[in-house]
Amino acid sequence: MKKLVTWLGLGVLLAAMIIMSSCSSTTTDTTTTTTTTTTTVAQTPAGPVVLTVTSGSKTKSYSMADLQAMKSVTGNGGTKNKKGVVTGPIPYKGVALIDLLNAVGGVASGQIVKFTGTDGYTSTVSYDQITSGGFTMYDASGNPATPTAKPTLAIVYFANGAALDSSTGPLEVGLLSSESLVSDGSIWAKLLSKIDVVAAP
Repeated sequence: MKKLVTWLGLGVLLAAMIIMSSCSSTTTDTTTTTTTTTTTVAQTPAGPVVLTVTSGSKTKSYSMADLQAMKSVTGNGGTKNKKGVVTGPIPYKGVALIDLLNAVGGVASGQIVKFTGTDGYTSTVSYDQITSGGFTMYDASGNPATPTAKPTLAIVYFANGAALDSSTGPLEVGLLSSESLVSDGSIWAKLLSKIDVVAAP
């Protein structure tokens, strides 16, 4: 009889444990993974493009604000045309050509730099002219003159402290000197919009 009671007690206890187990709740933790995507936007000119510089597969475009934010060069410049008429010299401000060329890989021996204006006019300068400053210079009377310092080829945007007028600018190729000298008008490519580094013919 005692054994029967014992077994009955164990059975009741086991049944209670089963019921409690079935009533317990199961908690499932769900982990949410968030993926963040970063998009890199290429730097673009700060305004309308006024100049494009190309060397091979490398091209860099500039707005006027971009050019004016660069290190500037100043100097005197002017022209002597084929008839001997001298214009200038007056003070100019702009960006050194070599700085623009270096941004696309520079210029090497056996290459030339070609300037193109929006009017279709083109002019070129050689590697030697860029590196040694080998240009014919004149005084304000049109007589040949030898500069005491190498003149600087520049892309100018100011003349006499003001923006170039619409017949010349907004950009022009200029040859600037610390002295009151002028150079051949063929160098001064007005309405400049494009610079290309190409193989010399």
